[in-house]
Amino acid sequence: MKKQYNFQNWLQTKVSDDPEVVLAGKLEYLRLYLTDAMRELRTKAGLTQAQLAEKLGVQQAAVSKLESALKDHELESVLNYLHKLDADLLVAVKQGNEFYQVSDNSGILLVDLPVEVQELATSKGMSLREYVQAAIEHFSSKGRTVRESVTAFLESDDVVAVQVLERLAAKSPVEIAIELEKCLSISDEEERTFAIKNALAGGIRTGDNNRDASDEDDEIELLDLAESLLEKLAKVLEDSVNNISNSG
Repeated sequence: MKKQYNFQNWLQTKVSDDPEVVLAGKLEYLRLYLTDAMRELRTKAGLTQAQLAEKLGVQQAAVSKLESALKDHELESVLNYLHKLDADLLVAVKQGNEFYQVSDNSGILLVDLPVEVQELATSKGMSLREYVQAAIEHFSSKGRTVRESVTAFLESDDVVAVQVLERLAAKSPVEIAIELEKCLSISDEEERTFAIKNALAGGIRTGDNNRDASDEDDEIELLDLAESLLEKLAKVLEDSVNNISNSG
């Protein structure tokens, strides 16, 4: 909407201690906000009051009354008005720290945000909605696990990733990522490398003394691949952390 009333600041303004006066003020504000939104929706739809009245099956005077902040409004009439404009009324109830959304929440959720969030959004030159969506995107990426990052790497066309998938063709990228995640949690660098080598060997430790030359060649190849994979994964995880820092 073009007009952005600051409901929280308005409610916090001390006008009177009389409960009736406070209630009257809240009702006045809600009428102003609601009718302004209704008029703007109708205007955006390119409809005159008369045209919308025809859709509603009422007289133009009835639409004019609905768009007047000086009149009382029946909830059913307001909902019908909005429905004809493909709009919904979202309603929530707040008591102390408790917040309840009582309208349909299948498409969107109302969230109890302090007024400071609006100030932060304004300081960034963003609308409140844009700011919250950016925050959600930021924290979603921040919550990306090691497993998800490793899986994404394995599903890429990187040469090392392709070699890993070829060696462990019987396993999915997610299954491989789960094993690699365990290996990466090992603090000792040498042990971590050999754990990855064993994972690349299909989990079979090849430590017996009766290996032929081809076995030894494969051991060397596995170790080289393990070291290359570790380097790649270190870069992937570092980039993930940097992206989160930069987005903040």
